[in-house]
Amino acid sequence: MIAKMAKGGGFRGALEYDLQEGKSILLDTNLSGQTPRAMARELGEVRQLRPTLGKAVVHVALSLPPGEHLTDDQWRTVGHRYLAHMGLTENQYVMSRHTDTDHEHIHLVANRIAFTGAVVSDSQDWKRQEALMRTLEREYGLTPVAPSREAERKAPTKGEIEYALRTGQLSIKQRLQGLCAAAQQDCGSLTAYIDRLEAVGVEVIPTVQLEGAKVSGLMYRLEETLMKGSDLGKAYSPAGLGKKGVTYEQDRDFATVNRCREREARRAYDATTRDLAPNEGAERRGVSDPAGAVGPSDGRVDGRDAGDLSTVTTREYGAGAGVRSAEPSLAPNVGTESGRTAGSRPAVDGSNRPVDPEFGTPASASGVATGVETLRADGGDGGLGRAAHDRIVALALGQASDVYPALETVRDRTTQAVQRQLHAFGVDRFDLGIRDGHQGKMMDRLWTLDEVLKNTAWLKRMNAQGNDIYVKPAGEHGLVLVDDLTPAAVDRLKGHGFHPAIVTETSPGNLQAWLKLSREVVDPDIRKVVAQDVAQDFGGDPNSADAQHYGRLAGFTNQKPNRLLEMGLHPYVLLREWSGQVMTQAQELLDKATRFLDHQAARQEQETRLAAITEWQSPRGWPSWGHRKPVDEYHRQAQALQARYPHPDWSKLDWMIAKAMAGSGQYTAREITQALVQGSPHIATRKPGHLEDYAQRTVEKAWQDPVVQAQRAQNLARQADRGRSR
Repeated sequence: MIAKMAKGGGFRGALEYDLQEGKSILLDTNLSGQTPRAMARELGEVRQLRPTLGKAVVHVALSLPPGEHLTDDQWRTVGHRYLAHMGLTENQYVMSRHTDTDHEHIHLVANRIAFTGAVVSDSQDWKRQEALMRTLEREYGLTPVAPSREAERKAPTKGEIEYALRTGQLSIKQRLQGLCAAAQQDCGSLTAYIDRLEAVGVEVIPTVQLEGAKVSGLMYRLEETLMKGSDLGKAYSPAGLGKKGVTYEQDRDFATVNRCREREARRAYDATTRDLAPNEGAERRGVSDPAGAVGPSDGRVDGRDAGDLSTVTTREYGAGAGVRSAEPSLAPNVGTESGRTAGSRPAVDGSNRPVDPEFGTPASASGVATGVETLRADGGDGGLGRAAHDRIVALALGQASDVYPALETVRDRTTQAVQRQLHAFGVDRFDLGIRDGHQGKMMDRLWTLDEVLKNTAWLKRMNAQGNDIYVKPAGEHGLVLVDDLTPAAVDRLKGHGFHPAIVTETSPGNLQAWLKLSREVVDPDIRKVVAQDVAQDFGGDPNSADAQHYGRLAGFTNQKPNRLLEMGLHPYVLLREWSGQVMTQAQELLDKATRFLDHQAARQEQETRLAAITEWQSPRGWPSWGHRKPVDEYHRQAQALQARYPHPDWSKLDWMIAKAMAGSGQYTAREITQALVQGSPHIATRKPGHLEDYAQRTVEKAWQDPVVQAQRAQNLARQADRGRSR
C-alpha cells in the first residue's frame, strides 16, 4: 500500500476532485454538507480559528497495486486508522473511494485545524505514514512495498510534490530519474548508457578506481544541476546499473569514461579562468560549450541558440519557455567569434571530426551522423521533458515500430514527416498552433513551408516541454479535416471515392484525415457542411468538423494524458498517407453541400417571410381605398387568408391574392409580380432562377382569368366615375 500526501491552502479544489460524480463513492465524513461547495464552507468555518495558517488542507491518497482488493468497510477502517495515526482524530474529514482506475485507492481530505483550534503537527509525517503502510500491509496480507530508503528510485520529497502541484513541472531529480530509467532499457554497456543520456543533454561524470578498472560512482548533470547517483536511488549507481544489465568493461568502456572525466576537468578549469580570459573558451575551439550544444540553432540545453547567449532569458513553463522569446529567430546560422561557420565547427568532445552541415552534428568517417548524434542534432529536447524521455526509448528500441519509429541515421524523421505533410496540403502558408497542455493556451504562428522547416528544432523544444503541435492551411483553401476516425472508417472513405490527401495517426488506432475537395478555394460554409457530413457518415468527431479546425502535425508527440501508452509514454503522431490528391468524388460532396445550404437558406427566408406576414400592421397613413404599396397589400391579404386557413398551401394563396390584386384595378401586372417576389413564403422554397418565372406565370394566369378581367373592368369604371364626380 502506498500513501501520497500533499498539503495546500484550498479545500474546494481537493473536494471537487475527490467527489467527481460517476467516478467516486463517498465512504465517510463528519461534515453535514452534501456537495463539495457546502463541505468546503464548513471546513472554512473551522479554518477561521487559525486564519494565519497557510496550509490547512491535508490531501492523502492511499492506493493498492492492481489486482488487490479491500471492501468498503475495510477501506473505512484503513482510513480511520490513518487519521488516528496522524493525529487527526478531532478534525473534519472527507473519505472517498475512486472507481475510475485499475488500482483501488481512497482519498482523504482533512482539516489540520482541530475543533479546539489546535493545529495538528506535521513533524515527520512522511515517515509516520510509511510506517503505518507497512503495518497495514502485514495485517491485510497485501503486497509489501519496500521502504523509500531502500527503493531503487528515491521517492519525491514533500517539496518536490508541492512544486509539481503548483507549477505543473517535475523537479530536476524526477526528470533525471525518468531519463536514466529510459536509457537503461535494453542497454548492455555503460558506453551506450552514457551516449543515450548525452543525446538529450544529460552529462554523466564517472568516478573510477584502480586506474580505470572499476567505476565506483556516477554523477549526473542536467541544466547545470549536478546530482549524485545515490540521490536518485540505488538503480542509478554503478552497482544498480549492473543489476539492470548496464555493465562496465574497461577495454570496451574506458574511452567513453575517460572522455567524460576530461570534459569535467575542462569545465572545472574553465570555471576558474573565465573571469580572467572571457574569450578563451572560443579560442580553445568550443571545449567550454554546454552539453548538447553542438552548433548554432541546434537547440541547446538551456533552450538558447549560440547567437542568443548575450541576451537575457526568462525560464518559465509553457509556450515559449526556455527560448529568448515566443518567436524563434528565423535568421541563418552565424559564425563563431573566430569566424568559423557551423559547418566547420569542431565537436563538443574536442575531436577534430567535421560537423555535419545538415544537422550541425559531428559526422562519422563516412559523413553520416550516428544514431546518437542524430538525436542530439534535432535539438528538440532542450526542455528534457516527456518527449526527451520518449526519444531515448526510441533510440533504445533500435528499430522502427508502428508506435515508436526509430530515428534514422541519415535524416531526421520529424523533419521528413513535417515536410511531407505540409507539401501534401498544397498551400503556400500554414497556421501553426502550439498548445500548452496545462494551461490550454494556444500560441499561433503564420509560416511558409521553409519557415516551418527552419523552426522544427524550436517546435521540438516546445513539444518536449509538454506542448502539442497543430497545423492547418492558412487563409482560404479547399481542404477539410475529419478527426477521430478508425482505420476501418478510412478504408470506407476510400471505398466511396473519398481518398484522403493526408492521413495522420495521432495515437494507436486514432486517425485524422484531410480531404482535398479542390485545388481551388472552396467557400468555408461548404467546407463546414462537407466536414460535418463526412464525420456523421463515417464516425468522426462532429465537434471537430468545421472549416477552421487544427489537425496534429506529424513527427511530434501527442501530449494528451489520456493517450499515454501502456509503458507510460506519449505516442508519436505518425504520417500514414500524404498523396495530396483531390478526391475523385469531391464534386458529389460539393453538390450535396450546396443543395443543403440552398435549402437551409430557403427555409430561413421562408421563416422570415412568414414572420413578416404574421407581424404585419397597416402602416401609418394607410389609405382606406385606392392604390396601396403592392407588398403591403400582399401582406394584408395573406394575413387575412392565413387566419382563415391556418396551414395553407401557399401556391394557392398566391393565386388567390394575385387574382384579388389583379381584379382590384389598382395594380399593374408588373407590380403584382414584384409583390409575390418580395412577400410570398412559397417563393422562398424555389431555386433563385425560378422566382421571377413562378411569380410571372401566376400573375399572367390571374390577369387573363375572365372573372378577374370582368372585376377589373368594373373597378376601373368605378374609379373613373369617382374621379369625374370630384
